[in-house]
Amino acid sequence: EKGYNATSMQDLVDTMGLNRGSIYDTYGDKHSLYLQCLTDYVNKNACSCNSMAQMQGTPLEVIGSAINAIVESSLDSKKSCMAVKSTFELANCDEEVRQLAKKNVEQTSKVFEVLIVKAQEAGEIKKDLNPALLADFIVSSFSGFSQNYALFRNPKQVRKMAALLIESLGSE
Repeated sequence: EKGYNATSMQDLVDTMGLNRGSIYDTYGDKHSLYLQCLTDYVNKNACSCNSMAQMQGTPLEVIGSAINAIVESSLDSKKSCMAVKSTFELANCDEEVRQLAKKNVEQTSKVFEVLIVKAQEAGEIKKDLNPALLADFIVSSFSGFSQNYALFRNPKQVRKMAALLIESLGSE
């Protein structure tokens, strides 16, 4: 909730209800605990994205549903995505965090890329668009949605932005 730098070991002890020594014995230090949590988050996110890709509907409908599900998840929890937060807070100065955040983006982009290729084959998305680049654009938009919500706390606006993104994907 607070981010890595603003969270103290005492915050962790209080929140988790564990003895400080138990945390150190199990994880070593705050950074190791954070990396384990981020690793678990990235793995869980990959499973979630793969599940979304299995939704019913045309490929473009599945893409739209996945985008909306990710947006709603970030709005419902009223918390930023841990991977996004980690990217902005630590990725520039912590290579391990950067690699985990990068892995998260790559896994999510790959799921969208596969769906985009299917949508192109179905004539739902223009074939002259680069699927990998378009997937990266979609995934990058999630950070923008999170930023917009963090600043303005306007879920209606974020939903409209997501709808515009989905609309822009369709064929001419």
